[in-house]
Amino acid sequence: MSDLSVTYATGDSLAGVQAGIDSCLARALDRPRLSVSAPDISAWSVQDHLEHLLFSDRKVLGWVVEALALPNPEARAQSPRELGVALLARGSIPRGRGPAPDFTLPTGLEPGLLAEGFERLRDLAERLISRTGEVDACLHTHPHHVLGHFTPAAWLRFLHLHHRHHDAIIRDILA
Repeated sequence: MSDLSVTYATGDSLAGVQAGIDSCLARALDRPRLSVSAPDISAWSVQDHLEHLLFSDRKVLGWVVEALALPNPEARAQSPRELGVALLARGSIPRGRGPAPDFTLPTGLEPGLLAEGFERLRDLAERLISRTGEVDACLHTHPHHVLGHFTPAAWLRFLHLHHRHHDAIIRDILA
């Protein structure tokens, strides 16, 4: 059984997601550096990492908004796996080649579309600021392909960690 007593502030997670989106937008606007790669660090270029974050964020933030529009269940139907609880508690995602779901794989977006996507995500995340209480109370869950089922609050925590993880890789690529 997973320990669900791990706590973190949803407002802090959302602020981290917003900062990550802002960083991605700035990088998406720096077109000459999008194609930079460092195969000894990552098989993906800077743009590939940004696309992965865009696709992941769009899916998760869209689901959070949808979940908040539904009647809240009385109890969670499913929980994260112990690995998911441990990762959220640790506060970081270890480096390595974790499997990315197909819908998050880079597709070679035109740079303008990449920037537009992050602008839309920034607006979506901003609209959630006033709803952190609803996010905390929401018991709906959505599965992560490896870590189990997360509530909206846990998903925001994951997105924050996910941004920090890829930001560190991008910084290493650009160095």
